[in-house]
Amino acid sequence: MKKLHKLLLSALTWTIVTSAGAAPFSPGSKPIVAQFFGIWTERGQVWEQKFRTDTPFDKLNRLYIAFGKIIKTPEGHFSIAFDGQVEHVQDIIARMKSVNPDAELFLAVGGDGDKNSYGGAANDPQFAENVRQFLGRYGFNGFDIDWEMRLNKQDLNNLVKQLYPTLHSYGYRLTLDVWPYVSFAYDMSVLKDNLDQINIMSYGTGLHLASITAQYEKAGFPRSKIIGGIETERGYNQFGGVTDTLGPNGTIAEKSRFALTEGLAGMMEWRLDNDYTTTANPNYPTYQGAQALWQYMTNLAD
Repeated sequence: MKKLHKLLLSALTWTIVTSAGAAPFSPGSKPIVAQFFGIWTERGQVWEQKFRTDTPFDKLNRLYIAFGKIIKTPEGHFSIAFDGQVEHVQDIIARMKSVNPDAELFLAVGGDGDKNSYGGAANDPQFAENVRQFLGRYGFNGFDIDWEMRLNKQDLNNLVKQLYPTLHSYGYRLTLDVWPYVSFAYDMSVLKDNLDQINIMSYGTGLHLASITAQYEKAGFPRSKIIGGIETERGYNQFGGVTDTLGPNGTIAEKSRFALTEGLAGMMEWRLDNDYTTTANPNYPTYQGAQALWQYMTNLAD
């Protein structure tokens, strides 16, 4: 999932609303604990620095591999491809099958409203079937729409209404990455019935998952399909906050507690492969955020 772009803070309405009817997770239920993992390398970084034997692929139950991209076929239809080295994707899938075979594997595909991206794919009746075939070829369980810029309500509606039934008929899931406020392009009457979950980019210490959840619920999207988000990249500085914080009183614990007690679908992190690096070792993730998220989401749910 791409970095949040700087937007006016006035787009957010800070009204914290708690729901007396929210159903917290009961013992034995499994909230979603998701991680995003990028298939590229940073400047000066080698793949082995972030894809290591100690990478905690066992501390999640859903992995989003980022990114795929929208392409055009020779016949003029839209399809998807990996936006990076296929070998890296194969490395990740093989490791997951070995250490965490029951976890879900999603491909996160980036794009915008351009006619050569989601804007065009949304109006191609062949796109959904092409996506299904691609997911099956590589053993994915689901597709994640990372459409953040140049949003268009009609095209987004067309996209999910084509993808959801096609993918669901073969057992695949569909998610959408969304802003930490309700965009004009989000038609909740359509999205609520044509997505399995949304991933809210509630990143950093400046954003409160409770108030964001209230906005989405008020707009008509059920909280049971909401996945909250944390940001663990060093140097994050947007929406009046910084990288989500560790510790029992930190924002990772706070957001996890809210997700569990208020009946959200789960939590996700951007991003595992760049998790709490240090100034001394900027290309070497420490995975502290992933460990913390798993600890809070599993221990609090017990």
